[in-house]
Amino acid sequence: MKRDVTIYIAASVLVLLFILTGVEKVVDFQAFREKMSGQVFGPWLLAVLTYMVPLSEIACVMLLLFPYTRFAGFILSTAMLAAFTVYIILVLLNVFAKHPCPCGGPLKHLTWGQHLIFNTIFLLISSLGLLLTYKERRTENFA
Repeated sequence: MKRDVTIYIAASVLVLLFILTGVEKVVDFQAFREKMSGQVFGPWLLAVLTYMVPLSEIACVMLLLFPYTRFAGFILSTAMLAAFTVYIILVLLNVFAKHPCPCGGPLKHLTWGQHLIFNTIFLLISSLGLLLTYKERRTENFA
């Protein structure tokens, strides 16, 4: 019972995060595309990321909403948050010559240091949800 509540809260928090960030990117896609064009990645990767980031965030929301797809949602959200967190660490280490923040929602107002803390917290929430969902699935398979 306690595990179910924790999984539900973790999924709900992540759904809220990805709705805030993903929907803004889709609604104001032109602004998001302009911010992405300032990234250091090559043009082919930018073209892919410009579409895949908001689509992945929306896919995360859809997967996390339903118990039978929640495990996949936690996998996707953990992978995305880990990638975003690595990118932030590289920015803070000055690996890139330029580093505009293409984030949506309230995240666009954070400094890179604040962003790292924020992402780390959400990465831990997502990882906890993934671990607990994995344990729950194992328990159900052996029951």
